[in-house]
Amino acid sequence: MKWVVIDYGEVVCRRPPEDAAARLPAALGAEPGPFWDAYWSGRRAYDLGAVDAAGYWGELCGRLGRVAGTALLDTLVGLDLDMWSHLDPGTLAVLQDLTARRVPLALLSNAPLELARDIERRPWSALFQHRFFSADLSLAKPDPRIYRHVSDALNAAPGDLVFVDDRQENIDGAREAGLRAHLFTGADRLRRDLRLPAA
Repeated sequence: MKWVVIDYGEVVCRRPPEDAAARLPAALGAEPGPFWDAYWSGRRAYDLGAVDAAGYWGELCGRLGRVAGTALLDTLVGLDLDMWSHLDPGTLAVLQDLTARRVPLALLSNAPLELARDIERRPWSALFQHRFFSADLSLAKPDPRIYRHVSDALNAAPGDLVFVDDRQENIDGAREAGLRAHLFTGADRLRRDLRLPAA
């Protein structure tokens, strides 16, 4: 394998802890069910950069009968970034082992601009020689075009890329584009899939 391409959400970072996730609906005084329905229904457009933060959060607030002023908008963006900032130490150890073996790494994430820029400010992001975000590309997984873009940008044949993601639909899209792909179910399984020694 010439490159390992890793997803961010629920691979590099953990599933959002309940307390961190609960702060978002609480900031609006909203019930969790309707809040998360609104959160996910508009998320793909936000991830694609088709709407900005004001548009995404404004629409969400409107669905819940709230008005997103500047202060509330800043609060929601900050809580969203915090929710997706809890790293998986097992995955980080795998990435560090790959780096020690001089295996080049790339990050491929469906992420809005705010999350993309926040990731790039984190010291650990230096593990990745290249970072690709859906909002920058106006393409999102599982669209096979995003994987072809990555292989072209890395100047590598699709078959020379090993892709890791926690969603089967994204794995399927990567395989359709010619990449080798592994479904992430935990760091221990990832080590076996990448033929790394146990930690």
